[in-house]
Amino acid sequence: MLLETEIQFIQENLHRDPVAIALEASKYPDLDVPKLVGQIKARQKLKDKMPQWIANTQVFFPPSLALEQSSSEETAHYKASLIKGKIVDLTGGMGLDSYAFAQAGCEVDYLERQADLAKITAYNHQQLNAGSIRHHATDSLTWLKEQKNVFDFIYVDPARRDKVGNKVVLLQDCEPNAIELIPHISEKTSLLIKTSPLLDIDRAIKELEGIEKVYVICIKNEVKELLFLKTNNSSEDPEISIIELNQENSLLFKAKKSSETQSDIKFSDCKNYLYEPHAGILKGGFFKTVSASVTKIAPNTHLYTSKEADTKFPGRAFQVIAEGSLEKKWLQEVLPGKKANISTRNFPINADEIRKKFQLKDGGEFTLFAFRDFSNKNRVVLAKKIS
Repeated sequence: MLLETEIQFIQENLHRDPVAIALEASKYPDLDVPKLVGQIKARQKLKDKMPQWIANTQVFFPPSLALEQSSSEETAHYKASLIKGKIVDLTGGMGLDSYAFAQAGCEVDYLERQADLAKITAYNHQQLNAGSIRHHATDSLTWLKEQKNVFDFIYVDPARRDKVGNKVVLLQDCEPNAIELIPHISEKTSLLIKTSPLLDIDRAIKELEGIEKVYVICIKNEVKELLFLKTNNSSEDPEISIIELNQENSLLFKAKKSSETQSDIKFSDCKNYLYEPHAGILKGGFFKTVSASVTKIAPNTHLYTSKEADTKFPGRAFQVIAEGSLEKKWLQEVLPGKKANISTRNFPINADEIRKKFQLKDGGEFTLFAFRDFSNKNRVVLAKKIS
């Protein structure tokens, strides 16, 4: 895929602007500069997402669309911790998930209907000493129907663009349609589905006729993907786990939706401590069961408060410094340096508008929370992060 002279060119120009390199193409008549510029762009874009692959100079990166939907190394290896045995990856793409499965000791069948992409992936897996992976350039659903082998897991990461290139979110609009895979599930075969973080969890559970477990996968307080594990033990009320891969114990929170439905939470004015729930908590819909030791600011204001510090709250915790109204005089009193992070919840104007209106600088040790309280009044709190 890459000659030694091409690898050398990529490494020597890795930190340069790809556009500038492209404009200098005439300087390198013996090189396919557009091809190498594409490789440099990919390596620059994926340096944090796929560090192990980037470190291997032999790896050749496919076109941008395949890169767009690829897992990160962190999320791929987490998925690999959930499965075992014989795996078929129906939507192989650039092969990062298949690679992680094989590295975890699984026997993997990688399927990709784009022959060129399947060829690139097979090459990359070889360069990376991936493990036990068989590569197939074929239509996945047709191939699966013809198989007599029994798989422990079927894995699918449906393409999230339609035939004209528009992004889609619903399972039924993705390709392949994961709902069509339900007949393949048995006592021996489970189905693991990766989806966009935008997918509605409750709707997906109903569309899939029940799920055993749902995983909300996050990195640094950002939801990266959703995983749905469907087995013979699936139900309409599965366990939902919030996973934060940027901490030692990745399991941040878990509960069933029934516990959320049956729970109640009290509302109150802001007390000594203010809490902002983790993004995964909000995605999972755990607005009442998030913690037993806090009260909520308002039904549609997803901020929480307590008199005593809750050190186990799944999210960011702040100590309240001052409370007032969004007025220039009050801001000058509590923020003489005019510098703070700004967070708005259920508030009529957004953070950028507040910053511009009052000429506040971004950053620093304080956070300005602007929100609507239980009495439907606008409130502003200045707080300092403690965890």
